[in-house]
Amino acid sequence: MTRDQGQAVIHKFGGTSVGTPGRVRDVVRLIASERYRQRRGQLVVVSSAFGGVTDRLLEASRAAVAREETHRSILGEIRDRHEAALRDLADPAEYATLRADLDALWEQVRELLDGVFLLRECSPRFTDAIISAGERASVPLVAAAFRKAGLPARAIDARELVRTDNRFGEATVDFATTRTLTQVAFGSLPPDVTPIVTGFVAATPEGVTTTLGRSGSDYTATILADALDAGRVVIWTDVNGVLSADPRLVPEAFTLDRLSYQEAAELAFFGAKVLHPRTMRPLVRRSVPLDIRNTMDAEGATTVISDERTGAEGTVKAVTAVRGAALVTLRGNGASGASALAARAFDALATASIDVFLMAQASSEQTVTLAVRGSDADGAQRILQTALSSELERGDFLGVDVEPGAAVVAAVGDFMHYAPGVAGRMFATLGKARINVLAIAQGASDTAISAAVSEVDASAAVRALHEAFAMKRTRAHLVLVGAGAVGTRLLTLLDAQYEALLDQQVNLKLVGLATTSQAAFDPNGLPRADVALRDDYTLADLLGAITTARLERLVVIDATASETVARHYPELLRAGIAVVTPNKQAGTLERAYWRDLQSAVRSRRASFLYDTTVGAGLALLASLREAVRTGDRVRRVEGVLSGTLGFVFNALRDGVAFSEAVRQAHLAGYTEPDPRDDLVGIDAARKLLILARELGPDAGFGDLELADVETTSLVPDEFATLPLNRFWERLPELDDEWRRRTEDADGVLQYVSTLDVEAGVLRCVVQAVPVASPLARLSGSTHIAICTTDRYAPEPLIVQGPGASIDITTAVLLADVVRAAQAM
Repeated sequence: MTRDQGQAVIHKFGGTSVGTPGRVRDVVRLIASERYRQRRGQLVVVSSAFGGVTDRLLEASRAAVAREETHRSILGEIRDRHEAALRDLADPAEYATLRADLDALWEQVRELLDGVFLLRECSPRFTDAIISAGERASVPLVAAAFRKAGLPARAIDARELVRTDNRFGEATVDFATTRTLTQVAFGSLPPDVTPIVTGFVAATPEGVTTTLGRSGSDYTATILADALDAGRVVIWTDVNGVLSADPRLVPEAFTLDRLSYQEAAELAFFGAKVLHPRTMRPLVRRSVPLDIRNTMDAEGATTVISDERTGAEGTVKAVTAVRGAALVTLRGNGASGASALAARAFDALATASIDVFLMAQASSEQTVTLAVRGSDADGAQRILQTALSSELERGDFLGVDVEPGAAVVAAVGDFMHYAPGVAGRMFATLGKARINVLAIAQGASDTAISAAVSEVDASAAVRALHEAFAMKRTRAHLVLVGAGAVGTRLLTLLDAQYEALLDQQVNLKLVGLATTSQAAFDPNGLPRADVALRDDYTLADLLGAITTARLERLVVIDATASETVARHYPELLRAGIAVVTPNKQAGTLERAYWRDLQSAVRSRRASFLYDTTVGAGLALLASLREAVRTGDRVRRVEGVLSGTLGFVFNALRDGVAFSEAVRQAHLAGYTEPDPRDDLVGIDAARKLLILARELGPDAGFGDLELADVETTSLVPDEFATLPLNRFWERLPELDDEWRRRTEDADGVLQYVSTLDVEAGVLRCVVQAVPVASPLARLSGSTHIAICTTDRYAPEPLIVQGPGASIDITTAVLLADVVRAAQAM
């Protein structure tokens, strides 16, 4: 037996749930199903006005105040809508009675609006009387729909049940009297009759109509739950429960299965569309659980709000924000105490019913900052200046300043105080998203941590915090420069692995793509395939945009061989943007640039990952880097570092003609875009210089430039200046010479790169190696490096594996992107 069997269950339906006759009939079917499930205990329905009617009644009252003479036409529109609903929902036998009741109601409203028109004023009492007509008109029609469907039902005006004071607009409930009246009224109902109660409306002891303010119909439901000792309240709305964030800002927002009363109250306080904290007080008092369900998806996800506090310590369940806020600062003079000042300020603002979302205090200057709604800011300033006028005259504080255009973001979850590092992670996340925090709440509650940010940053702040906390994911924004073979393959791999990476809590979002002449940028994300590049948007435009974009974890992937792109690395790194690249240019430009690049790496916590420049996926650079960092000394590195040339020489050994071997390497994607970069030895020389620079200045190579690397070219100098098509045409001229050299070699020909620290040698040359050497036993495009260090002597460390391959390069690049994102 469930807890609420035998107890009343209150079902409340909002305006969207009863927005059309069709939806009203859906409500009838839902309640019929719920009645069957419940079987025991009273079932009560609370209904709002038809969707949009309350807003239209407010428009009519404003039009009457302004004497725009449209208040009657607006009322006529509302009246016609209810007349159509009457014909659709009610049994014809009830038409006359219901129409007469509605006519009388609309006549009362017309008289009120006409009075407002004459007076040019609409008091809160008049406003309550006018807008209460929405519920008073809808509920009789909803009850009629029940009866037409064969379900006995009775419309009940909540003014007969709920007693309040005369604080019109947001009346205070007399729970004791309400409890007595409700139990008497419901006790007289036949057990098979479903009461359909007007939400939002109530009455004073004298019978004057009042309303319950924000979430008034929800409040009616919980008031009745308190009065009837209900076992459960169900709020039917147009979303699947309470979401982890506003789905308009965060498309990935998801339904929260359970919330505690405290969590729900904090979410509501900080702007989420959850029950108003006041609405939950009757539930908290009697520990009544509440379900939030979707009328349009009755079997969909549901949120249960109760006194049960779930989740691990410090688990952030949801992120929300109060938009349109302002910061009101009481500027201290450094002499007076801030505690009494803050107390006076809070008291004055509370008297004026101005909510304060956040307080921050600067102890050194005795300055207090309060976050309020932007619409309340000027009023708060005047109130504080008046309330503290004596202190201001004495110079106890210097004045009250207002800073508009703020927002308060909050991360909500139980047991915040018991989990170390949550606040630090929150502000680190905002920092990574380049969001400046204007104020921090002191003494964060057990259930929420909040901060004030600029209004323009609010959406980005919510998205960043939701990704980091609610989704528990690392999100990185990617900019890919280069749409050649490597870049195109990387996009394909990124698309193929996107969901798998999400499962590993990594969200890689492509926001920029560029070639040397075109680019595209969208901070909200580009498609991972078929990106439309703009001719009027250049690489320079893109790089300028990302250095100022407020996106967390920006990673630039340079898939080009361009010196121009490499020249931008220092400025990107100093802007906190990580760089991942197979481009060898950066590692082999002039010494001054290399030193500036290393300085940029040290200046910010943004990664510069370039291990694919040497050995692709072999982790050769990483191995030597860690050896140096841990105190080892590298003496010598010898190997075949060019997969292209390794492939060519291995093919020559197998009897393939030189020109054909080069063509096969090119077709397989092993060569640089211009294969002469490989054939003249420049690619191998770049790799060797990168290795040398990786060893640090103590190795003695700190002053060497690319021109200092001794190289041997596999083609005559004249071939280097030929147009590429002529180069391919003339390449067979070299076949006989290379066949002869291969046959005459005293050993196995390989293109060997040698780094000798003691001799100060960097050399890339064609060399005949002994048949027994590991260098002679390579196949295909295999790389090999034989590393002799103080630790690896006399037996050297041998690193060997697949060399030039687009698939390997792109796989390692993607791994480096993930590593860079997580390091940030």
